[in-house]
Amino acid sequence: MVIHTVALSNLRNHGHSELVCARDVTILTGRNGAGKTSVLEAISMSALGRSFVPVPESALVRHGAEMCSVTVVAERDRDVPYKVSIAYREGMRKRIETSIGSNLTARDLIGELPIVALSPDHKSITFGAPSDRRAFIDAVMAQASKRVTDLLYEHRRLLKQRNALLAQCGGTMPPSSMMAAWTEALATCSAELVRRRRDFLKDFGPRVHRSYAEVSGAAEEIELRYEPDGIADVDNLTDDEIVSAMLAAAERNAQQEVRRGLTLFGPQRDELTFLINGGLVKETASQGQHKSLLVALKLAECTILRDLRDERPVVLLDDVFSELDRDRCARVMKLILAMGMQCFVTTTDGDEIAALVPAGTDVRLVTVDGGTFKEAA
Repeated sequence: MVIHTVALSNLRNHGHSELVCARDVTILTGRNGAGKTSVLEAISMSALGRSFVPVPESALVRHGAEMCSVTVVAERDRDVPYKVSIAYREGMRKRIETSIGSNLTARDLIGELPIVALSPDHKSITFGAPSDRRAFIDAVMAQASKRVTDLLYEHRRLLKQRNALLAQCGGTMPPSSMMAAWTEALATCSAELVRRRRDFLKDFGPRVHRSYAEVSGAAEEIELRYEPDGIADVDNLTDDEIVSAMLAAAERNAQQEVRRGLTLFGPQRDELTFLINGGLVKETASQGQHKSLLVALKLAECTILRDLRDERPVVLLDDVFSELDRDRCARVMKLILAMGMQCFVTTTDGDEIAALVPAGTDVRLVTVDGGTFKEAA
């Protein structure tokens, strides 16, 4: 995928502005608060229906405006034009239109314009809780497969309904027939999600290992270990056997679920562990190793989306070069461009980043100031 233009209207501090993008690298430079990240948020909205920055959607609307909108004009790898427009007004459903249809939902967008975003906020993937790592893997899988997107939405719906039933009963056992129906539906959905996570990570893990070696130039061994909640030896289980394990877990936890009013089995409790030289990354890795692993995860995300979607993702790098040393920066840029992926970079020092771009690359250095764009000399 290649983005040609990004138009923003009343998005954060942008009034009405349009960015013409370079084929390879568009560098957005300027002071903090100038509106650089807002451009990447606009692209993220066009790809996922939301910003990659964890903020309320109301925060995206420019102060004093009633609504914001984004339009992205792009081209798929097979020379097929693609356009997406999103309008958001607080308290109302987003209006989403694309080349594939109108009156769409965010769910319909996922995977159509694949993106890989990396910002300082993503440190939680290696530093944070299991939920952060689950969210990362699920987001990659969702962009790679419509079935996974549907599965995640269905799991969320079933889990919400089952939790509501437990909560409504106020510490007493729900009617057995009603509980059995929700439990079986959740177990069946959960089993497929567990199996898909397992199979995905078998492919993803080696990609992370290779990317880490390329980024760090180090000899550490990186391992990703998937640990489904309450399921042993998941690698050798069929879907039916995983369903049986889920149902057994539900039975074991039945009394505690009633007391707590909460479902205590399923993939919402799974763990994805990162190890370096056999030790837990969050406990033993240095700052530099954390940074290298995070970049490696994102580079692996690039390759797996490209291969599974047959479409190169667009890469969004938000102020990440302030987090990395110059050598890592140069390696990252080289690897992204070697994969033929379009890249958007925000920075306060555009000249320094431009110096890292290999000769012959189509690059634009654009100064952003108060939500307006100016081509650098």
